[in-house]
Amino acid sequence: MSAATATSPIELHHKIYGSCDPVLCIHGFGASLFSWRNFVAPVSQRYQLILIDLKGHGNSPKPPGSGYSTRDHAELIFKFILDHDLKNLTLVGNSFGGALSLWLSIMLLEKELGRLRSLILIDAGAYKEYIPFYVKILSVTIIGAAAIYLTPARCMAKSVLKLAYYDPKKITEEQIAGYAAPIASPGGKHALLETGKQIIPPNIDELVAKYKDINVPTLIIWGKQDKVIPPIVGELLDQAIPNSTLKWIDQCGHVPQEEMPEATIPLVLDFLASL
Repeated sequence: MSAATATSPIELHHKIYGSCDPVLCIHGFGASLFSWRNFVAPVSQRYQLILIDLKGHGNSPKPPGSGYSTRDHAELIFKFILDHDLKNLTLVGNSFGGALSLWLSIMLLEKELGRLRSLILIDAGAYKEYIPFYVKILSVTIIGAAAIYLTPARCMAKSVLKLAYYDPKKITEEQIAGYAAPIASPGGKHALLETGKQIIPPNIDELVAKYKDINVPTLIIWGKQDKVIPPIVGELLDQAIPNSTLKWIDQCGHVPQEEMPEATIPLVLDFLASL
């Protein structure tokens, strides 16, 4: 029986550290909960830190089929939030995880009022005009499939990390291995391709129009030298979300929680303490 059937639903791999109010971190496209490793010690001292692998990523199931749309990912995390009865919740999302956090915020505010306490967006995907070029390639079926299946996982991980970092000298062998392993695992490349092909939701314009309805305190963090999703997206989000604050991290690229944890984590903790 397929892991995606109603009698055997997808169970997302996750790790939970600490207690008190929950902080749920959602990683980016092609990444895993590994990308939040620097959050574990400092954040779990004061909060319940929940790290989750998206379907098809990390150690979560990677079933065949096309059920990897952005809606599919959002609904699985929404179910996770309800199944674990998370309240006073802070969502933290980087890149594609930021796009999912925006969608989940809208879902929670419309369907589960009172659960969502705050939102933290780190170099988040938000507008179709600013989708990274290497993700756009995946929507061209033949080219995208060739790019995914013919590129060794380690080469793929290394090239994406180099693009994501302002200072590529900070990239470690541990990181390259940590990113490559899930991609190289059975079903990993299929999941990556299917997620990339469907990364722009058909109702994206409707979702963007609802950013103004996100009324919880929102922290937006952006690497000033982000080459993947440009800093203007941070400015647009700050304008769209009423109760938001935008913080810049200089000499930093697309993954501040990895490249500049010493600057990113204090911003996150100060924001959470102010709620």
